[in-house]
Amino acid sequence: RLQPGACRVMEAGSKVLGVPADHLLVATIAAAFGQVAGQDEVKLSLIVPMRDGKGEGQAVGNLANTRHLSLRVGGGRSLFSLTIELSGRLRRREWELCDVLGDDGDRVFLNVRGIPGFDGAKTVMEAVDTSRCPTKFVRNYIEMFADQESPDQWTLWMGIREDFDGSALARAMRRAIWGMAVSPLEPLPGGPV
Repeated sequence: RLQPGACRVMEAGSKVLGVPADHLLVATIAAAFGQVAGQDEVKLSLIVPMRDGKGEGQAVGNLANTRHLSLRVGGGRSLFSLTIELSGRLRRREWELCDVLGDDGDRVFLNVRGIPGFDGAKTVMEAVDTSRCPTKFVRNYIEMFADQESPDQWTLWMGIREDFDGSALARAMRRAIWGMAVSPLEPLPGGPV
């Protein structure tokens, strides 16, 4: 879980950078993963809601699909530039094709469900049962389900490959969340934590 203090820092970072909190969470995870894995480019697979195009007459409805994109996190890049690029690409829906012949085992798979905002209404989210294990086998480095239960709490369910250090990922995420709020223009730290 992201505790209330971390969520408040992330909300402050979201306001500083002008991006939605769920985009900021994805950027934080990508930055932390790139640091721990020592990768300059992070391949992301995201579950995204599909939207009706003009004239489709609500044919798509509530369906979702997996979309892929790569994000450069190394080379002295700042958290600010990383987050702004990711948020812009998510808003414009600029996806990449998945390389079906290549090994996608070095990918980060994310399903992020933030609380939707409605004018004049308060959204109530169902609490997530964290006692059950949603995945038993992980093909990617990380397979994560992130659910925002309240403005002050995100629940992260994740499966991590055995050869990846989950404690180092948690430390890197903590530093990335703090960095998003207090020093977004600083370069990302390099190398494993």
